[in-house]
Amino acid sequence: MMITRQLTDFTQVELLYNARLKKDFSRDERRPLAAIRRAWKKSAYECYGLFDGTEIMGYAFFVRRERDYLLDYLAVTEDHRDQGFGSLFLQHLAERLQGADCVVVEVENPDRVEDEETRSVRRRRLQFYLRNGYRKSALTSTVFGVDYLILEVPTAMEHTTEELRTVYTELYRETLPEPFFHTQFHTH
Repeated sequence: MMITRQLTDFTQVELLYNARLKKDFSRDERRPLAAIRRAWKKSAYECYGLFDGTEIMGYAFFVRRERDYLLDYLAVTEDHRDQGFGSLFLQHLAERLQGADCVVVEVENPDRVEDEETRSVRRRRLQFYLRNGYRKSALTSTVFGVDYLILEVPTAMEHTTEELRTVYTELYRETLPEPFFHTQFHTH
């Protein structure tokens, strides 16, 4: 039986980061482990795993500020992809975060790339979230030169674009060092 469990020991997060995240995300997509550790110590970071017994099937890392969340990473292990586990995991996460005020997800903008293969991957990723109930907002961003569409998980609170911009900005302010926040984070 699949369960989603919050990781409560940073040693688990570190092992997962080194064993899985480094393989699943390119170097330029990865937040440094030291930055995750700093956010963890400030209670500004949460990590969850999708488990079948003791085997980890997927993981999700979130930046957290009070009752607002930004999905930082989501992945299903290679040998369990394309079997519905990603959708199941999103359902579990929605249940775990049902008391959240806002849950924000960034998806790389498929229209802001020249390469057709990359565009196709980005479109599939966007459709995955939309199929699983996430809403596309009018908000977009550029973070470290990457253009994102901003999605929101429906919660008990509906947000205007400006409210979503404020939440999203504060989530980045929580974990990005000031020089990077001012030079590498922009909303549109």
